[in-house]
Amino acid sequence: MTAAPDRSAPPSGGAPDPFRHLAITYRDADALVATLAPALEEALARGDVVLAVVDDVVRAALERYLGDMVAGIVFGEPAQPYTYSGQTTAARRAATLREMTAGGRAALVLSDSSSAGAPAAWSVLDASSNLALRGLPVTLVCLRDDARDVEDSDRFLHWNHPELYVGATASPNPRYLTPDQVLTEVPAPPAPELGPPDRTTAFDGVAALRDIRRETHRRGEEAGLDDDQVDGLVLAVGELVSNSIEHGPGHGTLSWWSRPGRLIAQISDPGRMTTTTPGLRCPETRSVRGRGVWLARQLTDVLHLWTGAAGTHVRLEIGDSAGN
Repeated sequence: MTAAPDRSAPPSGGAPDPFRHLAITYRDADALVATLAPALEEALARGDVVLAVVDDVVRAALERYLGDMVAGIVFGEPAQPYTYSGQTTAARRAATLREMTAGGRAALVLSDSSSAGAPAAWSVLDASSNLALRGLPVTLVCLRDDARDVEDSDRFLHWNHPELYVGATASPNPRYLTPDQVLTEVPAPPAPELGPPDRTTAFDGVAALRDIRRETHRRGEEAGLDDDQVDGLVLAVGELVSNSIEHGPGHGTLSWWSRPGRLIAQISDPGRMTTTTPGLRCPETRSVRGRGVWLARQLTDVLHLWTGAAGTHVRLEIGDSAGN
């Protein structure tokens, strides 16, 4: 599967990208909050969206330092985190923040890197976020507790953050790598094994699309999805299979698994992706290419792409318990 290139919408009028991604390391939660307090107080005074995905220790420090102002902070992940797909977490976070900032507000997000799991997992999430959040008026500050430092955490911290706090000052990071560079070095992991599928259907060429869409519609209805979910599933699977046919080897397989509260599909083909994580950038309004995977991400609860020895795979899930 060779995905069409992402064509993300650049900031209008040649303005610099309003998205900022910073990191700060700390040993003491109160000192951390004291460093971030000016940015927090300014954002709260402006009426910006302020989100904090932090542990109880940092939350308590925020409450001590900010007093009544802490009521303006929304605690908790703005998008449900998915245990195996940093791509999905980044895409869902971007969709949520795009909606929250649609009225002209900016957003400041504090995110504890340990909430994403092992360093390789949060590296994929950070790199994916650099793609998904581009163009949004969002400042994402990642927090790393030095007491939880493990192998590779320092390397990934520098790779994924264009700016780092040095003392109380945020400065450009000369070791920053682009998302494509990071995801080439640390590619997205495979989705979890599910055992033998309920059914696998081979497809070959455009002529197969009608039967694929018909089967997808039937699978969605049998799984108890509502009409909107069924329509979204049909469109998402159709886009992904079309992408494989048009940009990949032209043939592959579509496999299905049914689980309580969710329906899972996987498209596999022997091709290799030419982009690291397609469908994360919101496409330009005028662009007619590069929309398929992005659209499929909006229509499903989980969409995870990876390349392995056998080729390229796309796992999608839809339903109330998707991703769990």
